[in-house]
Amino acid sequence: MALAAPSLAFVAVLLFQSDAISHRQMEARAAQGVSAISQTLDRELRQMVTNLSVFAASGWIETEEYSLLHRKATDALRGSDTYLIAVDTSMQQILNTRVPWGTPLNRTSDPVSTTEAIQRGEVWVSDVFFGQTAKKDVFNVVLPLISGERRVAALLMTRDADKLSEAFRENLPPPSWTYAVLDRANKLVAGRAPGDDQAFLLSKLCGPDSGEAMSDQVIDGVTYSSASDALEPWNWRACVWTSSEQVDASTTQRWRNFTILTLVVVIVTILSGAALGQMLARSIRRAASVGKALDAGGDVPEVHSIVREVDDVLGTLTRAARRRLNHDQEQAILLRETAHRAKNQIAIASALVRLSARSAASVDQLRDDLVARLTALGQSIDMMAKSPSGAVALKDLVAGQLEPFGADRGRLALTGPDLSVSPTTAQSLGLVIHEMATNAAKYGAWSVPEGRVRVSWMRRDDGGLVLGWAEEGGPKPKPQERTGFGSSLIELMIERSLGGKVTRDYATTGLVATFTLKPEDPLG
Repeated sequence: MALAAPSLAFVAVLLFQSDAISHRQMEARAAQGVSAISQTLDRELRQMVTNLSVFAASGWIETEEYSLLHRKATDALRGSDTYLIAVDTSMQQILNTRVPWGTPLNRTSDPVSTTEAIQRGEVWVSDVFFGQTAKKDVFNVVLPLISGERRVAALLMTRDADKLSEAFRENLPPPSWTYAVLDRANKLVAGRAPGDDQAFLLSKLCGPDSGEAMSDQVIDGVTYSSASDALEPWNWRACVWTSSEQVDASTTQRWRNFTILTLVVVIVTILSGAALGQMLARSIRRAASVGKALDAGGDVPEVHSIVREVDDVLGTLTRAARRRLNHDQEQAILLRETAHRAKNQIAIASALVRLSARSAASVDQLRDDLVARLTALGQSIDMMAKSPSGAVALKDLVAGQLEPFGADRGRLALTGPDLSVSPTTAQSLGLVIHEMATNAAKYGAWSVPEGRVRVSWMRRDDGGLVLGWAEEGGPKPKPQERTGFGSSLIELMIERSLGGKVTRDYATTGLVATFTLKPEDPLG
Protein backbone atom coordinates (compact mmCIF):
# COMPACT_ATOMS: atom_id res chain seq x y z
CA MET A 1 0.00 0.00 0.00
CA ALA A 2 2.90 2.33 0.67
CA LEU A 3 4.09 1.78 -2.89
CA ALA A 4 0.61 2.25 -4.36
CA ALA A 5 -0.26 5.41 -2.38
CA PRO A 6 1.91 7.79 -4.48
CA SER A 7 0.31 6.46 -7.67
CA LEU A 8 -3.19 7.04 -6.27
CA ALA A 9 -2.27 10.56 -5.16
CA PHE A 10 -0.83 11.32 -8.58
CA VAL A 11 -4.03 10.13 -10.30
CA ALA A 12 -6.11 12.30 -7.98
CA VAL A 13 -4.05 15.37 -8.87
CA LEU A 14 -4.43 14.62 -12.57
CA LEU A 15 -8.20 14.27 -12.20
CA PHE A 16 -8.44 17.70 -10.52
CA GLN A 17 -6.29 19.24 -13.27
CA SER A 18 -7.96 17.44 -16.17
CA ASP A 19 -9.70 20.55 -17.50
CA ALA A 20 -6.46 22.53 -17.76
CA ILE A 21 -4.58 19.58 -19.23
CA SER A 22 -7.32 18.93 -21.77
CA HIS A 23 -7.37 22.59 -22.80
CA ARG A 24 -3.60 22.69 -23.30
CA GLN A 25 -3.78 19.52 -25.35
CA MET A 26 -6.53 21.04 -27.50
CA GLU A 27 -4.45 24.18 -28.03
CA ALA A 28 -1.49 22.07 -29.13
CA ARG A 29 -3.69 20.06 -31.49
CA ALA A 30 -5.21 23.23 -32.94
CA ALA A 31 -1.79 24.78 -33.57
CA GLN A 32 -0.51 21.56 -35.08
CA GLY A 33 -3.57 21.14 -37.30
CA VAL A 34 -3.76 24.69 -38.66
CA SER A 35 0.00 24.66 -39.31
CA ALA A 36 -0.22 21.41 -41.28
CA ILE A 37 -3.16 22.67 -43.40
CA SER A 38 -1.46 26.04 -44.03
CA GLN A 39 1.80 24.46 -45.12
CA THR A 40 0.04 22.01 -47.45
CA LEU A 41 -2.09 24.75 -49.05
CA ASP A 42 0.94 27.02 -49.48
CA ARG A 43 2.88 24.18 -51.09
CA GLU A 44 0.08 23.43 -53.56
CA LEU A 45 -0.36 27.08 -54.60
CA ARG A 46 3.39 27.62 -54.97
CA GLN A 47 3.61 24.48 -57.11
CA MET A 48 0.98 25.96 -59.43
CA VAL A 49 2.94 29.24 -59.57
CA THR A 50 6.12 27.31 -60.40
CA ASN A 51 4.39 25.49 -63.26
CA LEU A 52 3.10 28.81 -64.62
CA SER A 53 6.61 30.28 -64.49
CA VAL A 54 8.00 27.30 -66.41
CA PHE A 55 5.40 27.64 -69.18
CA ALA A 56 5.90 31.42 -69.30
CA ALA A 57 9.65 30.94 -69.81
CA SER A 58 9.28 28.21 -72.43
CA GLY A 59 9.49 30.65 -75.39
CA TRP A 60 6.40 29.25 -77.11
CA ILE A 61 4.37 32.31 -76.12
CA GLU A 62 6.77 34.74 -77.80
CA THR A 63 6.77 32.63 -80.97
CA GLU A 64 2.98 32.16 -80.70
CA GLU A 65 3.31 28.39 -80.97
CA TYR A 66 0.11 27.94 -79.00
CA SER A 67 -0.68 24.49 -80.33
CA LEU A 68 2.76 23.28 -79.22
CA LEU A 69 2.31 24.93 -75.81
CA HIS A 70 -1.12 23.27 -75.53
CA ARG A 71 0.33 19.85 -76.28
CA LYS A 72 3.33 20.19 -73.97
CA ALA A 73 1.24 21.56 -71.10
CA THR A 74 -1.34 18.79 -71.52
CA ASP A 75 1.38 16.15 -71.24
CA ALA A 76 3.09 17.87 -68.30
CA LEU A 77 -0.11 18.40 -66.29
CA ARG A 78 -1.75 15.06 -66.99
CA GLY A 79 -2.92 13.48 -63.73
CA SER A 80 -2.34 16.66 -61.63
CA ASP A 81 -5.96 17.95 -61.72
CA THR A 82 -4.66 21.31 -62.99
CA TYR A 83 -5.05 22.90 -66.42
CA LEU A 84 -3.32 25.74 -68.25
CA ILE A 85 -5.23 28.69 -69.72
CA ALA A 86 -3.87 31.61 -71.76
CA VAL A 87 -5.90 34.81 -72.17
CA ASP A 88 -5.38 38.08 -74.04
CA THR A 89 -6.10 41.61 -72.81
CA SER A 90 -9.81 41.26 -73.64
CA MET A 91 -9.98 38.19 -71.36
CA GLN A 92 -10.54 35.96 -74.38
CA GLN A 93 -9.13 32.46 -73.90
CA ILE A 94 -6.45 31.58 -76.44
CA LEU A 95 -5.89 28.04 -75.19
CA ASN A 96 -7.30 25.80 -72.48
CA THR A 97 -5.78 22.36 -71.83
CA ARG A 98 -9.06 21.20 -70.30
CA VAL A 99 -10.41 20.83 -73.87
CA PRO A 100 -8.65 19.66 -77.07
CA TRP A 101 -6.77 22.17 -79.19
CA GLY A 102 -9.03 23.89 -81.70
CA THR A 103 -12.14 23.76 -79.51
CA PRO A 104 -13.93 27.17 -79.65
CA LEU A 105 -13.28 29.07 -76.43
CA ASN A 106 -15.14 31.89 -74.66
CA ARG A 107 -13.90 34.65 -72.41
CA THR A 108 -12.58 33.56 -69.04
CA SER A 109 -15.26 32.97 -66.41
CA ASP A 110 -13.32 35.05 -63.85
CA PRO A 111 -12.12 38.24 -65.55
CA VAL A 112 -11.97 40.09 -62.23
CA SER A 113 -9.05 38.08 -60.82
CA THR A 114 -7.18 38.16 -64.13
CA THR A 115 -7.60 41.94 -64.40
CA GLU A 116 -6.49 42.33 -60.77
CA ALA A 117 -3.30 40.34 -61.44
CA ILE A 118 -2.48 42.36 -64.58
CA GLN A 119 -3.04 45.67 -62.79
CA ARG A 120 -0.95 44.63 -59.81
CA GLY A 121 1.74 43.04 -61.97
CA GLU A 122 2.04 40.08 -59.61
CA VAL A 123 0.66 36.58 -59.08
CA TRP A 124 -2.94 36.50 -57.88
CA VAL A 125 -5.12 33.69 -56.56
CA SER A 126 -8.81 33.96 -57.35
CA ASP A 127 -11.79 33.09 -55.21
CA VAL A 128 -13.79 29.96 -56.01
CA PHE A 129 -16.16 30.49 -58.95
CA PHE A 130 -18.23 28.42 -61.37
CA GLY A 131 -16.18 27.60 -64.45
CA GLN A 132 -18.13 27.62 -67.71
CA THR A 133 -15.77 25.17 -69.38
CA ALA A 134 -15.35 22.89 -66.35
CA LYS A 135 -19.05 23.08 -65.41
CA LYS A 136 -18.08 23.05 -61.72
CA ASP A 137 -16.50 25.22 -59.03
CA VAL A 138 -12.84 26.01 -59.77
CA PHE A 139 -10.18 28.53 -58.76
CA ASN A 140 -7.35 30.12 -60.73
CA VAL A 141 -3.76 31.14 -60.06
CA VAL A 142 -2.98 34.03 -62.43
CA LEU A 143 0.50 34.99 -63.67
CA PRO A 144 0.51 38.30 -65.60
CA LEU A 145 2.92 38.64 -68.53
CA ILE A 146 4.39 42.13 -68.65
CA SER A 147 4.90 42.74 -72.37
CA GLY A 148 3.11 44.84 -74.94
CA GLU A 149 4.36 42.74 -77.83
CA ARG A 150 2.80 39.43 -76.87
CA ARG A 151 -0.78 38.50 -77.57
CA VAL A 152 -1.01 36.58 -74.29
CA ALA A 153 -1.65 38.93 -71.37
CA ALA A 154 -1.73 36.31 -68.61
CA LEU A 155 -1.31 32.61 -67.94
CA LEU A 156 -3.81 30.92 -65.64
CA MET A 157 -3.49 27.65 -63.80
CA THR A 158 -6.99 26.43 -63.01
CA ARG A 159 -7.90 23.64 -60.62
CA ASP A 160 -11.16 21.98 -59.59
CA ALA A 161 -12.13 23.02 -56.07
CA ASP A 162 -13.35 19.54 -55.17
CA LYS A 163 -9.94 18.06 -56.09
CA LEU A 164 -8.00 20.24 -53.65
CA SER A 165 -9.07 18.08 -50.69
CA GLU A 166 -6.90 15.24 -52.00
CA ALA A 167 -3.77 17.29 -51.24
CA PHE A 168 -4.57 17.28 -47.50
CA ARG A 169 -4.88 13.51 -47.04
CA GLU A 170 -1.30 13.14 -45.76
CA ASN A 171 -1.49 16.19 -43.45
CA LEU A 172 -4.91 15.93 -41.85
CA PRO A 173 -5.44 17.55 -38.42
CA PRO A 174 -5.43 15.37 -35.28
CA PRO A 175 -8.37 13.05 -34.57
CA SER A 176 -11.67 14.78 -33.59
CA TRP A 177 -10.57 17.93 -35.46
CA THR A 178 -11.91 19.05 -38.85
CA TYR A 179 -10.29 21.44 -41.28
CA ALA A 180 -11.60 24.06 -43.67
CA VAL A 181 -9.89 26.11 -46.41
CA LEU A 182 -11.60 29.39 -47.32
CA ASP A 183 -11.07 31.94 -50.06
CA ARG A 184 -11.25 35.74 -49.66
CA ALA A 185 -15.03 35.66 -49.76
CA ASN A 186 -15.03 33.19 -46.85
CA LYS A 187 -16.33 30.46 -49.17
CA LEU A 188 -15.43 26.87 -48.37
CA VAL A 189 -12.82 25.54 -50.83
CA ALA A 190 -11.80 22.29 -49.11
CA GLY A 191 -12.78 20.46 -45.93
CA ARG A 192 -16.26 20.91 -44.47
CA ALA A 193 -18.32 23.32 -42.40
CA PRO A 194 -19.58 22.44 -38.91
CA GLY A 195 -23.29 22.65 -39.81
CA ASP A 196 -25.91 23.38 -42.43
CA ASP A 197 -25.48 27.16 -42.37
CA GLN A 198 -21.93 27.11 -43.76
CA ALA A 199 -21.48 30.81 -44.44
CA PHE A 200 -22.56 31.89 -40.95
CA LEU A 201 -20.63 29.23 -39.03
CA LEU A 202 -17.46 29.63 -41.08
CA SER A 203 -17.51 33.39 -40.65
CA LYS A 204 -17.81 32.93 -36.88
CA LEU A 205 -15.16 30.20 -36.51
CA CYS A 206 -12.69 31.00 -39.27
CA GLY A 207 -13.33 34.61 -40.21
CA PRO A 208 -10.72 37.40 -40.25
CA ASP A 209 -11.48 38.17 -36.59
CA SER A 210 -10.27 34.73 -35.48
CA GLY A 211 -6.57 34.15 -34.85
CA GLU A 212 -3.92 31.45 -34.72
CA ALA A 213 -4.59 30.88 -31.02
CA MET A 214 -7.46 28.56 -30.19
CA SER A 215 -10.74 30.26 -29.26
CA ASP A 216 -14.01 28.84 -27.90
CA GLN A 217 -17.48 29.95 -29.05
CA VAL A 218 -20.95 28.70 -28.19
CA ILE A 219 -23.23 28.53 -31.27
CA ASP A 220 -26.74 27.08 -30.99
CA GLY A 221 -25.87 25.46 -27.67
CA VAL A 222 -22.75 23.72 -29.00
CA THR A 223 -19.28 24.78 -27.92
CA TYR A 224 -16.84 25.06 -30.83
CA SER A 225 -13.07 25.39 -30.50
CA SER A 226 -11.25 26.74 -33.55
CA ALA A 227 -8.01 28.28 -34.81
CA SER A 228 -7.26 29.84 -38.17
CA ASP A 229 -4.32 31.24 -40.09
CA ALA A 230 -4.27 33.80 -42.90
CA LEU A 231 -2.08 32.48 -45.69
CA GLU A 232 0.11 35.20 -47.16
CA PRO A 233 0.40 36.36 -49.89
CA TRP A 234 -2.60 34.41 -51.20
CA ASN A 235 -5.13 35.93 -48.76
CA TRP A 236 -6.84 32.58 -48.24
CA ARG A 237 -7.41 31.15 -44.77
CA ALA A 238 -6.79 27.75 -43.20
CA CYS A 239 -8.94 26.76 -40.25
CA VAL A 240 -9.37 23.78 -37.91
CA TRP A 241 -12.27 23.27 -35.51
CA THR A 242 -13.87 20.76 -33.19
CA SER A 243 -17.11 20.61 -31.19
CA SER A 244 -17.83 19.88 -27.54
CA GLU A 245 -19.57 16.60 -28.48
CA GLN A 246 -16.35 15.28 -30.01
CA VAL A 247 -14.19 16.60 -27.18
CA ASP A 248 -16.42 15.24 -24.42
CA ALA A 249 -16.59 11.80 -26.04
CA SER A 250 -12.83 11.70 -26.47
CA THR A 251 -12.18 12.95 -22.93
CA THR A 252 -14.58 10.44 -21.36
CA GLN A 253 -13.01 7.55 -23.21
CA ARG A 254 -9.50 8.73 -22.34
CA TRP A 255 -10.20 8.98 -18.61
CA ARG A 256 -12.06 5.68 -18.60
CA ASN A 257 -9.01 3.99 -20.07
CA PHE A 258 -6.74 5.86 -17.70
CA THR A 259 -8.77 4.78 -14.66
CA ILE A 260 -8.71 1.14 -15.72
CA LEU A 261 -4.98 1.32 -16.31
CA THR A 262 -4.45 2.94 -12.91
CA LEU A 263 -6.32 0.14 -11.12
CA VAL A 264 -4.25 -2.46 -12.94
CA VAL A 265 -1.02 -0.65 -12.02
CA VAL A 266 -2.02 -0.41 -8.36
CA ILE A 267 -2.87 -4.12 -8.12
CA VAL A 268 0.34 -5.16 -9.91
CA THR A 269 2.36 -2.81 -7.68
CA ILE A 270 0.95 -4.30 -4.48
CA LEU A 271 1.57 -7.88 -5.62
CA SER A 272 5.04 -7.20 -6.97
CA GLY A 273 6.01 -5.22 -3.86
CA ALA A 274 5.77 -8.29 -1.65
CA ALA A 275 7.75 -10.43 -4.09
CA LEU A 276 10.37 -7.70 -4.52
CA GLY A 277 10.78 -7.36 -0.76
CA GLN A 278 11.56 -11.04 -0.36
CA MET A 279 13.97 -10.98 -3.27
CA LEU A 280 15.82 -7.93 -1.94
CA ALA A 281 16.07 -9.42 1.53
CA ARG A 282 17.79 -12.56 0.22
CA SER A 283 20.14 -10.53 -1.95
CA ILE A 284 21.10 -8.17 0.88
CA ARG A 285 21.88 -11.12 3.18
CA ARG A 286 24.26 -12.46 0.52
CA ALA A 287 25.92 -9.06 0.19
CA ALA A 288 26.33 -8.89 3.97
CA SER A 289 28.12 -12.26 4.02
CA VAL A 290 30.54 -11.06 1.33
CA GLY A 291 31.19 -7.84 3.28
CA LYS A 292 32.04 -9.80 6.41
CA ALA A 293 34.50 -11.98 4.48
CA LEU A 294 36.12 -8.86 3.01
CA ASP A 295 36.40 -7.26 6.45
CA ALA A 296 38.04 -10.42 7.81
CA GLY A 297 40.80 -10.09 5.23
CA GLY A 298 40.38 -13.50 3.68
CA ASP A 299 39.48 -14.59 0.21
CA VAL A 300 35.96 -13.55 -0.84
CA PRO A 301 33.79 -16.31 -2.33
CA GLU A 302 32.16 -15.86 -5.75
CA VAL A 303 28.50 -15.02 -4.96
CA HIS A 304 25.78 -13.82 -7.38
CA SER A 305 22.31 -12.33 -7.01
CA ILE A 306 19.32 -12.17 -9.36
CA VAL A 307 19.04 -8.44 -8.55
CA ARG A 308 21.32 -6.67 -11.00
CA GLU A 309 22.29 -3.83 -8.67
CA VAL A 310 23.06 -6.19 -5.78
CA ASP A 311 25.00 -8.43 -8.15
CA ASP A 312 27.03 -5.38 -9.18
CA VAL A 313 27.79 -4.70 -5.51
CA LEU A 314 28.84 -8.31 -4.95
CA GLY A 315 31.08 -8.18 -8.00
CA THR A 316 32.60 -4.90 -6.80
CA LEU A 317 33.35 -6.35 -3.37
CA THR A 318 34.90 -9.46 -4.90
CA ARG A 319 37.07 -7.40 -7.25
CA ALA A 320 38.06 -5.09 -4.39
CA ALA A 321 39.22 -8.05 -2.29
CA ARG A 322 41.27 -9.45 -5.14
CA ARG A 323 42.75 -6.04 -5.93
CA ARG A 324 43.74 -5.72 -2.28
CA LEU A 325 45.59 -9.05 -2.37
CA ASN A 326 47.26 -8.12 -5.65
CA HIS A 327 48.15 -4.72 -4.23
CA ASP A 328 49.81 -6.27 -1.21
CA GLN A 329 51.86 -8.53 -3.47
CA GLU A 330 52.78 -5.62 -5.75
CA GLN A 331 53.81 -3.54 -2.74
CA ALA A 332 56.19 -6.26 -1.59
CA ILE A 333 57.70 -6.52 -5.09
CA LEU A 334 57.93 -2.73 -5.33
CA LEU A 335 59.74 -2.48 -2.01
CA ARG A 336 62.30 -5.07 -3.10
CA GLU A 337 62.76 -3.30 -6.46
CA THR A 338 63.09 0.08 -4.73
CA ALA A 339 65.74 -1.27 -2.39
CA HIS A 340 67.63 -2.78 -5.33
CA ARG A 341 67.55 0.47 -7.30
CA ALA A 342 68.55 2.51 -4.26
CA LYS A 343 71.58 0.29 -3.69
CA ASN A 344 72.49 0.56 -7.37
CA GLN A 345 72.21 4.38 -7.31
CA ILE A 346 74.26 4.59 -4.10
CA ALA A 347 76.94 2.44 -5.72
CA ILE A 348 77.01 4.71 -8.78
CA ALA A 349 77.12 7.84 -6.59
CA SER A 350 79.98 6.39 -4.56
CA ALA A 351 81.92 5.62 -7.74
CA LEU A 352 81.32 9.19 -8.96
CA VAL A 353 82.68 10.58 -5.70
CA ARG A 354 85.79 8.39 -5.80
CA LEU A 355 86.58 9.10 -9.45
CA SER A 356 85.86 12.84 -9.12
CA ALA A 357 88.05 13.09 -6.03
CA ARG A 358 90.87 11.31 -7.86
CA SER A 359 90.87 13.74 -10.80
CA ALA A 360 89.87 17.01 -9.09
CA ALA A 361 92.53 19.69 -8.72
CA SER A 362 90.65 21.62 -6.03
CA VAL A 363 87.69 21.42 -3.70
CA ASP A 364 85.72 23.80 -5.90
CA GLN A 365 86.33 21.67 -8.97
CA LEU A 366 85.32 18.56 -7.03
CA ARG A 367 82.11 20.28 -5.93
CA ASP A 368 81.21 21.46 -9.45
CA ASP A 369 82.00 18.07 -11.00
CA LEU A 370 79.94 16.18 -8.42
CA VAL A 371 76.96 18.55 -8.79
CA ALA A 372 76.99 18.22 -12.60
CA ARG A 373 77.31 14.42 -12.59
CA LEU A 374 74.78 13.86 -9.83
CA THR A 375 72.37 16.15 -11.72
CA ALA A 376 72.81 14.00 -14.82
CA LEU A 377 72.15 10.91 -12.72
CA GLY A 378 69.06 12.54 -11.22
CA GLN A 379 67.72 13.40 -14.64
CA SER A 380 67.93 9.76 -15.68
CA ILE A 381 66.15 8.76 -12.46
CA ASP A 382 63.35 11.30 -13.19
CA MET A 383 62.79 9.72 -16.58
CA MET A 384 62.65 6.27 -15.00
CA ALA A 385 60.04 7.47 -12.49
CA LYS A 386 57.66 8.55 -15.28
CA SER A 387 57.31 4.97 -16.55
CA PRO A 388 55.63 2.21 -14.47
CA SER A 389 58.26 -0.27 -15.62
CA GLY A 390 61.14 2.20 -15.27
CA ALA A 391 62.02 1.88 -18.97
CA VAL A 392 63.23 5.10 -20.63
CA ALA A 393 62.99 6.04 -24.32
CA LEU A 394 66.55 6.20 -25.62
CA LYS A 395 65.91 9.32 -27.69
CA ASP A 396 64.49 11.16 -24.67
CA LEU A 397 67.44 10.02 -22.54
CA VAL A 398 70.05 11.35 -25.00
CA ALA A 399 68.17 14.61 -25.66
CA GLY A 400 67.65 15.22 -21.95
CA GLN A 401 71.31 14.75 -21.08
CA LEU A 402 72.45 17.02 -23.94
CA GLU A 403 69.92 19.78 -23.30
CA PRO A 404 71.98 21.59 -20.58
CA PHE A 405 74.82 22.07 -23.07
CA GLY A 406 72.61 24.23 -25.29
CA ALA A 407 73.31 22.37 -28.53
CA ASP A 408 70.88 23.65 -31.12
CA ARG A 409 69.57 21.52 -33.99
CA GLY A 410 72.23 22.73 -36.35
CA ARG A 411 75.02 21.42 -34.11
CA LEU A 412 73.36 18.19 -32.93
CA ALA A 413 71.86 15.33 -34.92
CA LEU A 414 70.01 12.39 -33.31
CA THR A 415 69.20 9.38 -35.47
CA GLY A 416 67.90 5.96 -34.54
CA PRO A 417 64.73 3.90 -34.12
CA ASP A 418 62.31 4.20 -31.21
CA LEU A 419 63.93 2.08 -28.48
CA SER A 420 63.67 1.95 -24.70
CA VAL A 421 66.36 1.00 -22.21
CA SER A 422 66.05 -0.63 -18.80
CA PRO A 423 66.48 1.38 -15.55
CA THR A 424 70.03 0.08 -14.96
CA THR A 425 71.07 0.93 -18.50
CA ALA A 426 69.38 4.36 -18.31
CA GLN A 427 71.39 5.39 -15.23
CA SER A 428 74.76 4.26 -16.56
CA LEU A 429 74.20 5.38 -20.16
CA GLY A 430 72.94 8.78 -19.01
CA LEU A 431 76.20 9.41 -17.15
CA VAL A 432 78.20 8.33 -20.21
CA ILE A 433 76.29 10.71 -22.51
CA HIS A 434 76.76 13.53 -20.01
CA GLU A 435 80.49 12.88 -19.77
CA MET A 436 80.89 12.76 -23.57
CA ALA A 437 79.03 16.08 -23.87
CA THR A 438 81.20 17.62 -21.14
CA ASN A 439 84.38 16.60 -22.98
CA ALA A 440 82.96 17.89 -26.28
CA ALA A 441 82.17 21.25 -24.72
CA LYS A 442 85.62 21.56 -23.12
CA TYR A 443 87.95 20.05 -25.73
CA GLY A 444 85.96 18.74 -28.68
CA ALA A 445 83.47 19.82 -31.34
CA TRP A 446 81.33 22.05 -29.13
CA SER A 447 84.35 24.04 -27.95
CA VAL A 448 84.25 25.98 -31.27
CA PRO A 449 81.20 27.57 -32.98
CA GLU A 450 81.39 25.43 -36.11
CA GLY A 451 81.61 22.07 -34.36
CA ARG A 452 78.85 19.47 -34.63
CA VAL A 453 77.97 16.20 -32.87
CA ARG A 454 76.02 13.27 -34.30
CA VAL A 455 74.55 10.62 -31.98
CA SER A 456 73.09 7.46 -33.50
CA TRP A 457 71.90 4.11 -32.23
CA MET A 458 70.63 0.81 -33.57
CA ARG A 459 69.60 -2.61 -32.35
CA ARG A 460 71.89 -5.51 -33.16
CA ASP A 461 70.63 -8.80 -34.54
CA ASP A 462 71.37 -10.52 -31.22
CA GLY A 463 69.26 -7.97 -29.31
CA GLY A 464 72.12 -5.80 -28.10
CA LEU A 465 72.48 -2.06 -28.55
CA VAL A 466 75.11 -0.03 -30.44
CA LEU A 467 75.37 3.70 -29.65
CA GLY A 468 77.62 5.91 -31.75
CA TRP A 469 79.10 9.34 -30.90
CA ALA A 470 80.79 11.27 -33.74
CA GLU A 471 82.25 14.79 -33.59
CA GLU A 472 83.01 17.01 -36.60
CA GLY A 473 84.44 20.48 -37.10
CA GLY A 474 86.23 20.73 -33.76
CA PRO A 475 89.92 20.74 -32.82
CA LYS A 476 91.93 17.70 -33.82
CA PRO A 477 91.63 15.26 -30.94
CA LYS A 478 94.63 13.96 -29.04
CA PRO A 479 94.49 10.63 -27.27
CA GLN A 480 96.19 11.93 -24.17
CA GLU A 481 93.54 14.62 -23.78
CA ARG A 482 90.82 11.98 -23.52
CA THR A 483 92.29 10.11 -20.51
CA GLY A 484 91.53 10.70 -16.88
CA PHE A 485 88.18 10.81 -15.15
CA GLY A 486 86.04 10.76 -18.29
CA SER A 487 87.64 7.62 -19.67
CA SER A 488 87.52 5.94 -16.29
CA LEU A 489 83.85 6.77 -15.80
CA ILE A 490 82.89 5.63 -19.30
CA GLU A 491 84.74 2.34 -18.93
CA LEU A 492 83.24 1.83 -15.45
CA MET A 493 79.67 2.42 -16.65
CA ILE A 494 79.85 0.60 -20.00
CA GLU A 495 82.26 -2.25 -19.39
CA ARG A 496 81.94 -3.02 -15.69
CA SER A 497 78.36 -1.97 -14.93
CA LEU A 498 76.72 -3.00 -18.22
CA GLY A 499 79.23 -5.56 -19.45
CA GLY A 500 79.60 -3.74 -22.78
CA LYS A 501 82.52 -2.55 -24.89
CA VAL A 502 83.93 0.90 -25.68
CA THR A 503 85.94 1.78 -28.82
CA ARG A 504 87.43 5.19 -29.66
CA ASP A 505 88.80 6.50 -32.91
CA TYR A 506 90.77 9.77 -32.69
CA ALA A 507 90.27 10.66 -36.36
CA THR A 508 91.47 13.94 -37.82
CA THR A 509 87.83 15.01 -38.35
CA GLY A 510 86.93 14.45 -34.72
CA LEU A 511 86.44 11.85 -32.04
CA VAL A 512 84.34 8.82 -32.98
CA ALA A 513 83.22 6.58 -30.08
CA THR A 514 81.15 3.41 -30.23
CA PHE A 515 79.47 1.85 -27.22
CA THR A 516 78.33 -1.74 -27.66
CA LEU A 517 76.00 -3.20 -25.03
CA LYS A 518 75.36 -6.89 -24.73
CA PRO A 519 71.78 -8.15 -25.07
CA GLU A 520 71.30 -9.42 -21.51
CA ASP A 521 69.65 -6.28 -20.17
CA PRO A 522 70.21 -3.22 -22.31
CA LEU A 523 66.68 -2.72 -23.64
CA GLY A 524 63.48 -2.11 -21.73
